[in-house]
Amino acid sequence: MTHQYFLQTAMHVAKRSMEKGNLPFGCVLTGPENTILLEGENTVVTDANAIAHCEINLVQQLGNRFERDYLQQCTLYATTEPCAMCAAAIYWSGIGKLVYALDKTTFHQLAGTSAPEHILDMRAEEVLNRGRRTVNVIGPLMEKEAGQVYMQWLHDK
Repeated sequence: MTHQYFLQTAMHVAKRSMEKGNLPFGCVLTGPENTILLEGENTVVTDANAIAHCEINLVQQLGNRFERDYLQQCTLYATTEPCAMCAAAIYWSGIGKLVYALDKTTFHQLAGTSAPEHILDMRAEEVLNRGRRTVNVIGPLMEKEAGQVYMQWLHDK
């Protein structure tokens, strides 16, 4: 399986999130054997919870299901570069790699984000590099495809 395959899967999760009335964000966690272990949808709207981002929802599902050594070998695939809060959650969870489709600066440009409370200008890689544990970051990889998901969301709003 390729990064593109898992990012496409994350985009399907984002579309499912949109169909439920939430924001267009989704992610999946894969194990070292390239199988999908968990999916995370954004539920900010339906949960009336400003921090119910897809990555936070996924990390909360981890619980005690996996050993930290195992999680270090896992990859989180996200439709958009995670915000600083989600990047920190990825770090603290023990997940070893992050791959994302669209950088958040491009997302904010596409979405026309202007409210200051919706922008925290800190790259995920910057947050993750502040830790003493290595989290590999790859992205953006599929900006055009992910951008189309967000354009659909903007059109449907």
